[in-house]
Amino acid sequence: MRPKIKSFNFFFDFLSPYSYLAWCWIRENRKFLEENGELILSPVNLAPLIHAHGTLGPAEIAAKRNYLMKDCLRLSAVKGIPFEAPSQLPFNALYALRISLCLVSEDKQFEVVDLFYRSAWERGENLGDDAHIVKLLNSKGLPGDKWIERVGDKDVRKELKMHGKLALEYELFGLPSVVVTTDTGREVFWGRDSLEYLKMFIIGEDPLNKDKLKHFQSSYRAL
Repeated sequence: MRPKIKSFNFFFDFLSPYSYLAWCWIRENRKFLEENGELILSPVNLAPLIHAHGTLGPAEIAAKRNYLMKDCLRLSAVKGIPFEAPSQLPFNALYALRISLCLVSEDKQFEVVDLFYRSAWERGENLGDDAHIVKLLNSKGLPGDKWIERVGDKDVRKELKMHGKLALEYELFGLPSVVVTTDTGREVFWGRDSLEYLKMFIIGEDPLNKDKLKHFQSSYRAL
C-alpha cells in the first residue's frame, strides 16, 4: 500500500562526499519528491552527530576513508556524476552550513545548497574559505557579503544546533539521511545507496518484509 507522505527531510553536511552524491539524486528527482510531499533541507554538522553515538567518522579510520573514496569514485563514474576532491580536505564547512540554513538563505536555499555542493565536489574548490564563499554567492547575484556577516548570529548558530538535535531525535547515526514523515510515523533512508529504496517506498513498492524485521529485532539484542 502506498503510504500517505507528508514530508521528506534531507539531512546533509557539505563535508560528506556521499551527501554530495545523494544531493545529485535529490536535485534530479526534486519534482518527483515535491509532487509527493514537502521537501525539507536540513544542514547538519556531521562530527557531533557521529560522536554522539560513540563512533568515529569515516575520515578518522584510514581503511574506511580509503574505501570510501574508491566507492565514491566508482559510483560517480557509473552514474555520470562529476566528482573532484576539494582542494583542502577535510575543510571547515561550518559557515557554508549556516548560510545554507533556510533562516539565512530563505527562498534561495535550494540554489545555495546546490551552488556549494557543485563548488566543493564538482569543481574541487575550498568551501572552507570565507572569501571563496562570498565570491561564489556574489557571482550568482546572491548577497554573499550580507550572509557571511550572519554566520556568527546567535539565532543562526542555534538553528544549526537545533538541526543536529532533531537528527538525534530521529535516531540518525550518519549522513546523508532522508527522513520520510508519513501519516503513521517516520522512515529513515541512510546513505546514497538507499535512495533507490526511498523511491520504491514512495510509490508503494517497499520491498521490506515487516514480519521478518520484527523477528530480527526481537531476536537480536545489543551486547
